[in-house]
Amino acid sequence: MLAQLTTLSRRVGLRCFNVLKCWVEELAMWHETYLKAVLRPDYVYASEHLLPHLFDALTAHSLMLDTCGVAHAGKAAELLRQLRREPFPEYDPRVEDVFFTIDQALAARDAAAAGALRTALSRNDLDMTIYRLSARQRLMRAMARVLGLRQVLLDLSGQEIETVIVAYTHHQPAQPTTLAHYLTAVENNLARDTDRFFGSLSRLNLSPMGAVALGGTSFPINRDTTARLLGFDRPVENTYDAVSASDWQVELASVITIMSTTLSRTLHDLLFWASRGLIVLEDGLVQGSSVMPQKRNPVALEHARTKFSKAIGGAQSVILSSHNVPFGDINDPGPDMQPPLNSMWQDFREGVELLSASLCHPTINRAKWLREAKRGESPVTELADAITRKTGCGFRDAHALVKNLLDDLHDRDRTVDTLTLADLQRIGVNMSETELATALNPSDFIARRTTFGGPAPSVMREEIAAAVARLRQDTARHEQLTRHFVAARQHLEGGSA
Repeated sequence: MLAQLTTLSRRVGLRCFNVLKCWVEELAMWHETYLKAVLRPDYVYASEHLLPHLFDALTAHSLMLDTCGVAHAGKAAELLRQLRREPFPEYDPRVEDVFFTIDQALAARDAAAAGALRTALSRNDLDMTIYRLSARQRLMRAMARVLGLRQVLLDLSGQEIETVIVAYTHHQPAQPTTLAHYLTAVENNLARDTDRFFGSLSRLNLSPMGAVALGGTSFPINRDTTARLLGFDRPVENTYDAVSASDWQVELASVITIMSTTLSRTLHDLLFWASRGLIVLEDGLVQGSSVMPQKRNPVALEHARTKFSKAIGGAQSVILSSHNVPFGDINDPGPDMQPPLNSMWQDFREGVELLSASLCHPTINRAKWLREAKRGESPVTELADAITRKTGCGFRDAHALVKNLLDDLHDRDRTVDTLTLADLQRIGVNMSETELATALNPSDFIARRTTFGGPAPSVMREEIAAAVARLRQDTARHEQLTRHFVAARQHLEGGSA
């Protein structure tokens, strides 16, 4: 490039040449590969995803310094509030990152204010604060969607309390239950996941600000003030921990992995049911075939499953970014971890949204499900129970009798719904027609399961009511925290506290 500039100097003159030469030398401080692979993508990512949090952290720091009597810190806060309302500069290879872009903009307007801002501040504690603020926002949004999915599940459960389905274990028909029983089981999982989210939030919502590089500062700052201004519960108590820890990010990745795994398993069942016409999605969530006119492919469920798989992949990237890294290093658990975290949150959010939409207005083929339950062998556990009650033999013996009876039916190519009193008498069991019919009726099977948490409609109504109350409490807690965080942001932006 210098050779090209030498040629150019003959045209534009020595003075212009010297200016251009200085510019090129300034650019040369960063290798082209480092610019392309690290600095530019980091700047673009921070500009798109982290900028509001950066302004929040810097403004809170300035306001704290002002209360501590640092001259010009109040002016720095005022200028930061102005700058955040202006278009942010495009990437400039002469400026290392977004922080120095703001630093230079402040210095151009008021050098003393820019100097005050740098008091007791490092990009170490600043970056870790920004990452926590970003994660807090993404967590709260993800939790809102999980709360919404729980509501969808409970709404559908309330409609399907008496809808008989056949539960499968080991890919084989197991016992009759209800669709409500299944759906509330999934909601129970998500309720625990919501608790995990709240627990993760309590460990995430701590302020690294004031830790500076890692050893704190000799200036008499007030870390509690900065934490309060940012909506954090308190400062991280150890300054080394504040800039080095990645456990809170790994914990978030783990919670997302747990939820995504549960919901992927749920989607496996939904797709199995959809493949047999037991559940049908509304038109806007299915696609046809360009060749096969009969096809109604439940693509929303398939894409949801893919999203959760990708979320798990992103979560693993987050965990591996912290693996085998010295505790004091911050690049791996810091900026390098942010893009996979972003992908993880986005894929998880889209997966939950697709699943929620799929379960809002499905068509349930209750008659087909009931036929499967009646013609299959899933109710025979109740037949063994009935034999135990009728004859007084132990369940182990009744289990063996029913197993032998089934073997005989299979040999005769008969189904359970053709079972007669004569068949029972051949194995030494006397029972009335009503008792036999009741023992093989899937609805009666379910109605007798009145154990706490069981599928009996009388139990299920109480369980759904309790789940609705729990969801209401979780939603209220989420809304209260959201208001708190929004108020903190509004104050830092210059609005009302």
